[in-house]
Amino acid sequence: MKIKRIAIVAVLASLSVTTGIQAQTVFGKSWQSMPAAASDQTKVVYYRTADNNKKAAHIYVDGEFQTALLSGGYTVFCLKPGMHSLGSYTDDAPRYRGKQQQQWRDSLAAGKTYYVTASLDGSGRPHVVETSVAQQQLMGARQQAHLLSRASSVISCKVDAAQSYDNYEFSSDLLFNFASASGNDISAQGHNAIQQFAHQMKRNGKLNPHIIVTGFTDPIGDNESNLKLGQRRADTIKKLLVNNGLSSDNIQSQSMGESQVSKQCSGSLKQQRLCYASERRVIISVENK
Repeated sequence: MKIKRIAIVAVLASLSVTTGIQAQTVFGKSWQSMPAAASDQTKVVYYRTADNNKKAAHIYVDGEFQTALLSGGYTVFCLKPGMHSLGSYTDDAPRYRGKQQQQWRDSLAAGKTYYVTASLDGSGRPHVVETSVAQQQLMGARQQAHLLSRASSVISCKVDAAQSYDNYEFSSDLLFNFASASGNDISAQGHNAIQQFAHQMKRNGKLNPHIIVTGFTDPIGDNESNLKLGQRRADTIKKLLVNNGLSSDNIQSQSMGESQVSKQCSGSLKQQRLCYASERRVIISVENK
Protein backbone atom coordinates (compact mmCIF):
# COMPACT_ATOMS: atom_id res chain seq x y z
CA MET A 1 0.00 0.00 0.00
CA LYS A 2 1.49 3.32 -1.03
CA ILE A 3 1.20 6.22 1.40
CA LYS A 4 2.22 9.93 1.24
CA ARG A 5 3.96 10.93 3.75
CA ILE A 6 9.73 20.99 31.91
CA ALA A 7 10.62 23.14 31.47
CA ILE A 8 14.23 24.13 31.04
CA VAL A 9 13.59 27.67 32.16
CA ALA A 10 17.12 28.54 33.23
CA VAL A 11 18.64 27.27 30.03
CA LEU A 12 16.14 29.02 27.80
CA ALA A 13 16.48 32.26 29.71
CA SER A 14 20.22 32.08 29.21
CA LEU A 15 19.77 31.40 25.50
CA SER A 16 17.43 34.35 25.11
CA VAL A 17 19.98 36.67 26.72
CA THR A 18 23.03 35.35 24.89
CA THR A 19 21.47 35.21 21.44
CA GLY A 20 19.03 38.10 21.59
CA ILE A 21 16.35 35.86 20.07
CA GLN A 22 13.11 35.13 21.86
CA ALA A 23 12.66 31.52 22.95
CA GLN A 24 9.62 29.75 21.48
CA THR A 25 8.65 26.06 21.28
CA VAL A 26 11.69 24.11 22.42
CA PHE A 27 11.34 20.96 20.31
CA GLY A 28 9.58 20.15 17.05
CA LYS A 29 9.03 16.88 15.25
CA SER A 30 10.74 13.60 16.06
CA TRP A 31 13.54 12.39 13.83
CA GLN A 32 12.65 10.38 10.75
CA SER A 33 14.60 9.48 7.65
CA MET A 34 14.68 12.19 5.02
CA PRO A 35 15.45 12.46 1.32
CA ALA A 36 19.03 12.93 0.21
CA ALA A 37 20.41 16.40 -0.36
CA ALA A 38 19.52 18.08 -3.65
CA SER A 39 22.16 17.58 -6.33
CA ASP A 40 23.33 21.21 -6.07
CA GLN A 41 23.25 21.46 -2.25
CA THR A 42 24.95 20.03 0.80
CA LYS A 43 22.77 18.91 3.70
CA VAL A 44 23.97 18.85 7.33
CA VAL A 45 22.22 17.05 10.18
CA TYR A 46 23.78 18.44 13.37
CA TYR A 47 22.60 16.59 16.45
CA ARG A 48 23.21 15.88 20.09
CA THR A 49 22.60 12.52 21.70
CA ALA A 50 20.64 12.39 24.96
CA ASP A 51 22.82 13.24 27.95
CA ASN A 52 22.56 14.72 31.44
CA ASN A 53 24.34 17.96 30.55
CA LYS A 54 21.80 20.81 30.76
CA LYS A 55 24.10 23.32 29.07
CA ALA A 56 23.23 24.32 25.52
CA ALA A 57 25.68 23.60 22.71
CA HIS A 58 25.84 26.67 20.47
CA ILE A 59 26.15 25.59 16.83
CA TYR A 60 28.06 27.82 14.38
CA VAL A 61 28.21 27.71 10.60
CA ASP A 62 31.01 29.73 9.01
CA GLY A 63 31.40 31.64 12.26
CA GLU A 64 27.73 32.57 12.54
CA PHE A 65 25.10 31.28 14.97
CA GLN A 66 22.79 28.50 13.70
CA THR A 67 21.02 27.25 16.85
CA ALA A 68 21.62 25.95 20.37
CA LEU A 69 21.20 22.21 20.77
CA LEU A 70 19.84 20.83 24.00
CA SER A 71 20.15 17.18 25.00
CA GLY A 72 18.45 14.98 22.42
CA GLY A 73 17.99 17.77 19.87
CA TYR A 74 18.89 18.06 16.19
CA THR A 75 18.91 20.67 13.45
CA VAL A 76 18.92 20.20 9.67
CA PHE A 77 20.21 22.83 7.25
CA CYS A 78 21.58 23.13 3.74
CA LEU A 79 24.56 24.94 2.25
CA LYS A 80 26.04 25.60 -1.14
CA PRO A 81 28.72 22.95 -1.81
CA GLY A 82 32.29 24.06 -1.06
CA MET A 83 34.44 25.11 1.90
CA HIS A 84 32.59 25.63 5.18
CA SER A 85 33.37 25.66 8.88
CA LEU A 86 31.23 23.96 11.52
CA GLY A 87 31.58 24.10 15.28
CA SER A 88 29.81 23.80 18.62
CA TYR A 89 30.63 25.35 21.98
CA THR A 90 29.22 25.38 25.48
CA ASP A 91 29.78 28.26 27.93
CA ASP A 92 31.25 30.44 25.17
CA ALA A 93 29.64 33.72 26.29
CA PRO A 94 30.48 36.56 26.26
CA ARG A 95 33.17 36.23 23.57
CA TYR A 96 31.34 33.49 21.65
CA ARG A 97 34.33 31.50 20.51
CA GLY A 98 32.41 29.96 17.63
CA LYS A 99 32.53 33.31 15.85
CA GLN A 100 36.30 33.51 16.14
CA GLN A 101 37.64 29.98 16.55
CA GLN A 102 36.61 27.94 13.55
CA GLN A 103 38.50 24.78 14.41
CA TRP A 104 37.05 22.59 11.65
CA ARG A 105 36.82 23.53 7.99
CA ASP A 106 36.43 21.26 5.01
CA SER A 107 35.00 21.05 1.51
CA LEU A 108 31.44 19.73 1.63
CA ALA A 109 30.32 17.81 -1.44
CA ALA A 110 27.22 18.44 -3.54
CA GLY A 111 24.34 16.02 -3.11
CA LYS A 112 25.71 14.64 0.14
CA THR A 113 24.27 14.60 3.67
CA TYR A 114 26.70 14.97 6.58
CA TYR A 115 25.73 13.71 10.04
CA VAL A 116 27.57 15.64 12.75
CA THR A 117 27.42 15.42 16.54
CA ALA A 118 27.85 18.45 18.75
CA SER A 119 31.06 18.71 20.77
CA LEU A 120 30.71 19.22 24.53
CA ASP A 121 34.42 18.94 25.36
CA GLY A 122 35.28 22.58 24.69
CA SER A 123 37.25 21.87 21.52
CA GLY A 124 34.51 23.16 19.23
CA ARG A 125 35.33 20.47 16.69
CA PRO A 126 32.37 18.60 15.19
CA HIS A 127 32.37 14.84 14.95
CA VAL A 128 31.31 13.52 11.55
CA VAL A 129 29.43 10.24 12.01
CA GLU A 130 28.84 7.40 9.57
CA THR A 131 25.28 7.45 8.24
CA SER A 132 24.23 4.05 9.60
CA VAL A 133 25.52 4.93 13.09
CA ALA A 134 23.91 8.37 13.04
CA GLN A 135 20.53 6.93 12.04
CA GLN A 136 20.56 4.80 15.17
CA GLN A 137 21.75 7.61 17.42
CA LEU A 138 19.05 9.93 16.08
CA MET A 139 16.21 7.62 17.09
CA GLY A 140 14.01 9.54 19.51
CA ALA A 141 15.74 12.88 18.83
CA ARG A 142 13.55 15.97 18.46
CA GLN A 143 14.08 18.89 16.13
CA GLN A 144 15.41 21.98 17.92
CA ALA A 145 12.83 24.67 17.24
CA HIS A 146 13.19 27.52 19.74
CA LEU A 147 15.81 29.72 18.03
CA LEU A 148 16.21 31.26 14.59
CA SER A 149 19.36 30.84 12.53
CA ARG A 150 21.66 33.82 11.98
CA ALA A 151 24.00 31.90 9.66
CA SER A 152 23.97 33.75 6.34
CA SER A 153 25.44 30.80 4.41
CA VAL A 154 22.53 28.55 5.36
CA ILE A 155 19.99 28.20 2.54
CA SER A 156 16.57 26.57 2.29
CA CYS A 157 16.77 22.86 1.61
CA LYS A 158 15.09 21.75 -1.56
CA VAL A 159 14.14 18.32 -2.71
CA ASP A 160 15.14 17.23 -6.18
CA ALA A 161 12.33 15.59 -8.07
CA ALA A 162 14.97 12.99 -8.85
CA GLN A 163 15.63 12.42 -5.15
CA SER A 164 12.22 12.48 -3.53
CA TYR A 165 10.95 9.34 -1.81
CA ASP A 166 7.85 7.19 -2.18
CA ASN A 167 6.90 5.24 0.93
CA TYR A 168 5.39 1.76 0.92
CA GLU A 169 3.97 0.44 4.17
CA PHE A 170 3.50 -3.22 5.07
CA SER A 171 1.81 -4.61 8.16
CA SER A 172 4.35 -6.47 10.28
CA ASP A 173 1.62 -8.84 11.41
CA LEU A 174 1.31 -9.83 7.76
CA LEU A 175 5.06 -10.44 7.65
CA PHE A 176 5.92 -11.67 11.17
CA ASN A 177 4.45 -13.34 14.21
CA PHE A 178 4.07 -11.14 17.30
CA ALA A 179 7.46 -10.24 18.87
CA SER A 180 9.31 -12.09 16.11
CA ALA A 181 11.50 -11.12 13.17
CA SER A 182 12.20 -14.59 11.83
CA GLY A 183 11.93 -15.07 8.10
CA ASN A 184 10.34 -18.45 8.84
CA ASP A 185 7.27 -16.64 10.20
CA ILE A 186 6.54 -14.82 6.96
CA SER A 187 3.43 -16.12 5.26
CA ALA A 188 3.08 -16.91 1.58
CA GLN A 189 1.05 -13.71 1.30
CA GLY A 190 3.91 -11.75 2.86
CA HIS A 191 6.49 -13.27 0.52
CA ASN A 192 4.22 -12.49 -2.42
CA ALA A 193 3.88 -8.83 -1.32
CA ILE A 194 7.66 -8.39 -1.14
CA GLN A 195 8.16 -10.21 -4.45
CA GLN A 196 5.61 -7.94 -6.14
CA PHE A 197 7.31 -4.88 -4.70
CA ALA A 198 10.70 -5.95 -6.07
CA HIS A 199 9.18 -6.72 -9.45
CA GLN A 200 7.52 -3.31 -9.46
CA MET A 201 10.92 -1.68 -8.96
CA LYS A 202 12.24 -3.62 -11.94
CA ARG A 203 9.24 -2.79 -14.11
CA ASN A 204 9.82 0.87 -13.34
CA GLY A 205 13.40 0.53 -14.51
CA LYS A 206 14.73 0.82 -10.94
CA LEU A 207 17.25 -1.98 -10.95
CA ASN A 208 19.35 -0.34 -8.22
CA PRO A 209 17.14 2.17 -6.42
CA HIS A 210 18.21 3.70 -3.10
CA ILE A 211 15.94 2.02 -0.57
CA ILE A 212 15.51 2.58 3.18
CA VAL A 213 13.75 -0.21 5.08
CA THR A 214 12.42 0.91 8.48
CA GLY A 215 11.03 -1.46 11.10
CA PHE A 216 8.52 -0.39 13.74
CA THR A 217 7.16 -2.14 16.82
CA ASP A 218 4.35 -1.75 19.31
CA PRO A 219 5.26 -0.52 22.85
CA ILE A 220 4.84 -3.91 24.53
CA GLY A 221 8.20 -4.67 26.13
CA ASP A 222 11.12 -2.36 26.84
CA ASN A 223 12.41 0.31 24.47
CA GLU A 224 15.84 -1.26 23.88
CA SER A 225 14.38 -4.65 23.01
CA ASN A 226 11.86 -3.07 20.66
CA LEU A 227 14.57 -1.08 18.91
CA LYS A 228 16.49 -4.30 18.28
CA LEU A 229 13.32 -6.09 17.18
CA GLY A 230 12.52 -3.34 14.67
CA GLN A 231 16.07 -3.60 13.30
CA ARG A 232 15.82 -7.38 12.90
CA ARG A 233 12.53 -7.00 11.06
CA ALA A 234 14.06 -4.41 8.73
CA ASP A 235 17.09 -6.66 8.16
CA THR A 236 14.83 -9.59 7.30
CA ILE A 237 12.93 -7.55 4.71
CA LYS A 238 16.21 -6.27 3.28
CA LYS A 239 17.37 -9.86 2.82
CA LEU A 240 14.14 -10.73 1.02
CA LEU A 241 14.53 -7.76 -1.30
CA VAL A 242 18.05 -8.88 -2.12
CA ASN A 243 16.82 -12.43 -2.74
CA ASN A 244 14.34 -10.95 -5.19
CA GLY A 245 17.04 -9.28 -7.26
CA LEU A 246 17.64 -5.87 -5.68
CA SER A 247 21.18 -4.75 -4.78
CA SER A 248 22.18 -5.01 -1.12
CA ASP A 249 24.57 -2.08 -1.55
CA ASN A 250 21.63 0.24 -2.22
CA ILE A 251 19.41 -0.89 0.66
CA GLN A 252 19.71 0.63 4.14
CA SER A 253 17.88 -1.00 7.06
CA GLN A 254 17.02 0.83 10.27
CA SER A 255 14.67 0.70 13.24
CA MET A 256 12.34 3.21 14.82
CA GLY A 257 11.32 0.70 17.48
CA GLU A 258 8.32 1.95 19.47
CA SER A 259 9.19 5.65 19.01
CA GLN A 260 6.37 6.33 16.54
CA VAL A 261 3.51 4.60 18.38
CA SER A 262 0.35 6.69 18.08
CA LYS A 263 -2.11 4.63 20.14
CA GLN A 264 -2.60 4.08 23.86
CA CYS A 265 -4.00 0.62 24.44
CA SER A 266 -4.96 -1.11 27.69
CA GLY A 267 -6.45 -4.40 28.89
CA SER A 268 -4.98 -7.86 28.83
CA LEU A 269 -1.86 -8.70 26.84
CA LYS A 270 -4.04 -10.33 24.21
CA GLN A 271 -6.21 -7.21 23.95
CA GLN A 272 -3.16 -4.96 23.71
CA ARG A 273 -1.63 -7.11 20.98
CA LEU A 274 -4.81 -6.77 18.94
CA CYS A 275 -5.13 -3.05 19.62
CA TYR A 276 -1.52 -2.31 18.66
CA ALA A 277 -1.61 -4.40 15.46
CA SER A 278 -1.34 -1.37 13.16
CA GLU A 279 1.80 -0.17 14.98
CA ARG A 280 3.75 -3.30 14.02
CA ARG A 281 4.74 -2.24 10.54
CA VAL A 282 7.54 -1.88 8.04
CA ILE A 283 7.98 1.08 5.73
CA ILE A 284 10.09 0.84 2.60
CA SER A 285 11.16 4.23 1.26
CA VAL A 286 12.31 4.38 -2.34
CA GLU A 287 14.29 7.25 -3.78
CA ASN A 288 12.75 8.56 -6.97
CA LYS A 289 15.56 8.63 -9.54
